[in-house]
Amino acid sequence: MCVAIAAFAQSLAGFGFSLLSVPMMVLFLSPRDAVVVSVLVASVSTTTQAVADRRFTEWKTVRRLSLMSYAGMPFGLFVFNVVSERNLRFGLGAVVIVATVLIVRNFQIPENARRYDWVLGFVSGVLNTSTSTNGPPLVFLLKSRSMDAATFRATLNTVFSIANIGALILFLGSGKMTEENLVGAAFALPALALTLRIGYAMRKRVNEEAFTRLVVGLMLLSGASVLISAVTQ
Repeated sequence: MCVAIAAFAQSLAGFGFSLLSVPMMVLFLSPRDAVVVSVLVASVSTTTQAVADRRFTEWKTVRRLSLMSYAGMPFGLFVFNVVSERNLRFGLGAVVIVATVLIVRNFQIPENARRYDWVLGFVSGVLNTSTSTNGPPLVFLLKSRSMDAATFRATLNTVFSIANIGALILFLGSGKMTEENLVGAAFALPALALTLRIGYAMRKRVNEEAFTRLVVGLMLLSGASVLISAVTQ
C-alpha cells in the first residue's frame, strides 16, 4: 500500500515517491531500513519514467544537478550514520515546509542564475543518502522556473534515476543494504508497476493549474507528516 500510494503520486507529479513512502514505511520498518527500501523501489520507478518521458527532458539541467547531487551524497551518508533519527526527521520536515512556502509565494529563480543549480543539487545529494528524500530542493528549483508539467516530470525523474544509482552504491559499500531490504523491495514491484500505469493514464486529466496545486499539496502533506513523526516517535 505504501508503494502504491507513493508511485501513483509520483507518476502524476513527477516526484513524491520517497516523500510519501518513507513516512508510511517507518510505521513498519526502522527509519534507516525505510530509507534503503525506498531508494531501491524508487530507482525502478524513476528510471522507468525517465526512459518513457525522455523526449521532454532538459538535459543541461540534468547534468548540473546530477553532478552536484553526487558531490553531496558522501556528506549525506555521514549524516545518515551519525545524526539521530528524530533530528533527521525534523531537518527533512523543515526543508520541505520552507520549500513549499516559497513555491506558494511564487518565488522565481532566473534561468541564468546557475549558482542555484549547484547549491540545490548538492543539498539534494545530501538529502538523498541521509533521508532518501532528495526531491524538495529540486522541486523548488524547477517550479521556480515555471517549467511545464511534462518537462518538470521528465527532468526530475532523470535526475532522480541517476542519483539513485549513486545512493545504492554507497548503501551497498557501507553495508547498509541487507537481504531483507532487497526482499521487501522485490515484493513491492508488482504494486509499483500497476500504479504507474494508472498514473500515466490519469495524466491527461491534470492541467497545469491542477498540477501546481498537486505539487504544493504533496509538499505540504509530506512535510507535515515527517514533522509529526519526529514529535510522536
